Amino acid sequence: MGNTPRDELEMELLAEMVEAVGVGVAIYDDSGRYQYVNEAYADILGTDRSSLTGIGIWKVVPSFRQERFEDYWSSFEDGETRLAETEHLIDGNSTPVSTLTTRRRIGGKAYNFGTIRDRTERKRREQELSEKNERLEAFAGIVSHDLRNPLSVATGYLELLQSDVDRDEIELIESALDRMDTLIEDLLTLAREGRSVRNTEHVSISAVANDAWKQIEARDSSFEADCEGTVVADRGRIQQLLENLFRNSIEHTDASVSVRVDRLDADEGFFISDNGPGIPESERERIFDPTYSTDENGTGFGLAIVTEIASAHGWSITVTESIEGGARFEFRTSESPQQQ
Repeated sequence: MGNTPRDELEMELLAEMVEAVGVGVAIYDDSGRYQYVNEAYADILGTDRSSLTGIGIWKVVPSFRQERFEDYWSSFEDGETRLAETEHLIDGNSTPVSTLTTRRRIGGKAYNFGTIRDRTERKRREQELSEKNERLEAFAGIVSHDLRNPLSVATGYLELLQSDVDRDEIELIESALDRMDTLIEDLLTLAREGRSVRNTEHVSISAVANDAWKQIEARDSSFEADCEGTVVADRGRIQQLLENLFRNSIEHTDASVSVRVDRLDADEGFFISDNGPGIPESERERIFDPTYSTDENGTGFGLAIVTEIASAHGWSITVTESIEGGARFEFRTSESPQQQ
């Protein structure tokens, strides 16, 4: 039975929709040869549709070996979808793409339907990020070596002076050197925390918060983190984030402070809140700037490090007022961490 006018109209409409989606679309037969590609697919690879139709995909994707391709292609189950990142090579021009391939059976015959997206821009950004990380590593080396060495020399001479000279100025020099050491340590941390997250695990929010609290001088302050749930993170870096926020709560109040860590509703992330003086709404946009500090003895890097760690995980930060009128930092972790 031939196609009815309605069938032909539907086929034309389907073809028009496939051409209009703006995504590269291809159909392969059960041997892995192109049966159809739309204009967007050919454009991404910088070629024309006719040069692809009928050839095996292994001729376009160098990582596919023809002698092993049949086993790979036949391993698809009906309805199965696979995601991959490959390089497609046409006429000597290589294009990095993301592919999504699905097996479907039509009229008893197996076909694979694939889409591709050009990831050249993403690859360029990844390269830029890699170069940025290398520069940060170099900067960290300079901080660690070129600044710490003369600081160590100055500290050594100061210790000699302290045994021979009893003057108030000696204490001032010691205080200045201690501040320099703090600045160097914070700069070094800031440089390192800007790197993308590489190793993540399911971290108990309550456990890591309790470990972080043990590392700070809590004075008479109280702490609560008795919540269930985990977050996918680099454990060491999330502990650094929490320690910085706990210190921030304690150092910005003259009295004891109560700090709480808990999950956000709908498992979107977690929050840290306190009952301190809070952060004025007009200041909330500025507090993560390394040049901003309300403490004349502070470096301003503590919260900058927090935002670097959150950004490296792909988390967003919201600063608001806690129920007790203090500060509340919310971290939404629904997005995947940046991997490298």
